[in-house]
Amino acid sequence: LDQPPPVQKNSYPLGLQGSATATMRVLLLLAALAATTAIPTSPASKAPSQDDELHLAFMSWKNKFEKVYEGAEHLARFAVFKANMEIIRAHNALFEIGEETFSMAANQFADLTAEEFKKTLMGYKPELKGKRLTQGFDSGNNCVHRKNNSSRPKSIDWRVKNAVTPVKNQGQCGSCWSFSTTGAVEGAWVVAGHPLVSLSEEELVQCDTKSDEGCNGGLMDNAYAWIIQNGGIAAEDVYPYISGNGTTGVCHVAFLSKKVASISDWCDLKPDDESDLELALVQQPVAVAIEADQSSFQFYNGGVLPAKKCGTKLDHGVLAVGYGYDKKHKMHYWIVKNSWGAEWGEEGYIRLEKMPKKAKHSACGIAKAASYPTV
Repeated sequence: LDQPPPVQKNSYPLGLQGSATATMRVLLLLAALAATTAIPTSPASKAPSQDDELHLAFMSWKNKFEKVYEGAEHLARFAVFKANMEIIRAHNALFEIGEETFSMAANQFADLTAEEFKKTLMGYKPELKGKRLTQGFDSGNNCVHRKNNSSRPKSIDWRVKNAVTPVKNQGQCGSCWSFSTTGAVEGAWVVAGHPLVSLSEEELVQCDTKSDEGCNGGLMDNAYAWIIQNGGIAAEDVYPYISGNGTTGVCHVAFLSKKVASISDWCDLKPDDESDLELALVQQPVAVAIEADQSSFQFYNGGVLPAKKCGTKLDHGVLAVGYGYDKKHKMHYWIVKNSWGAEWGEEGYIRLEKMPKKAKHSACGIAKAASYPTV
C-alpha cells in the first residue's frame, strides 16, 4: 500500500525564487554598499552606530525565524533587511500619529526584496480556467445565497461559529489556491451540518494536475471541479502538507479514496460586486483572490489596510471569513484568512477596507473573483 508522506511543520521560511545567480549578484552588491556605510568615520568613536543596532536587530530576527545563511549571503540579506526596516519604520511613524490605519513589522519576509516576494506569491492563475473547460467541466452557477438570505447583520465572523480551521502556511510553494479552496470547502461542510475538519491542500497540489499546476499556481474553481470529479477530498492528517519547500511531488493515489468531505457544485459571485460578496458571507466563508504583492502586504502587522495601498491585479488566493467595523479608524472591513502562518499579520489574518457601494473597484480586488462551494 502507498504510505503517507512524512509530516512537516506548518511553518516554512520563504526562500529565493528565479535565477539564483542574478539574484546573488544584486544581493552581494547591496552587501558591499551596506559594509561601506558601516565603516566608522572615526576610529576613536565607540558609540554604537545605527548599523550596529540594526545588525543586533537582524541577529535577533534571524534567531526568531530560524534563518540560516551561507557565507556572503549573511551580509547580502542584512542589506535587504536594512532597506526593508527603513520602509517599516517610516510607515510606522505615520501610523503612530494617525496618518496610517495599519502597522508594519519585520516578519518572516523581512529579508526578501520586493521582487523576490512577488515571485513567491504568483500562485493564483485565472488563465488556467481554459484547462478545465477543455475537459468539458464547467459550472459556477449554483448561487443559492441570493435565495436564502433576506437580512444582513452589521458584522459576521465565521471563526466564532467554528467553521474555520487554524491558520496554515504554504511556505515557498505557490499553492495559495489550494488553501483558499480547502478553507472554502471546510466552511461549506460545517454549514451543511458536519463537524469541522482540516482538509488536505497536498492532495490538490499533487493530484489536481490536469487543470492546476501545483506549486506553480492554480485556480479555486478548477480545484472545486477536481474535488467533485474525485468524489471528495481527504483530511489533512491523512494527506499532510509537505510542499512548503517548493517541490510539488507525486500524487499518492491510494489516498484518493480516503474522502472525508465532498461538494456538489460552486458559485462564482458577480465580479467586483461587494454587495454580492457580503450576502454570500452571511451564508458561509468565501474563497477570494487579491493582489498581495505590495510592501503593505509583505510587512502587514495589524489594522485595516485601505484600498489605496494595494492594486487589483489578482495574484493570491485567500479566504474571506467575515466583515465588521473599526471604530478607531471609522472603516468597514473584510476579515481575510491568509496562508502565510500565524506569525504574519493579525495571527495570520488581515483586515481589508470594505468599500462604499458606489466604488468602482473593491479593495485589493477582493470581489473580482470570489466563489464558494456547495455541498
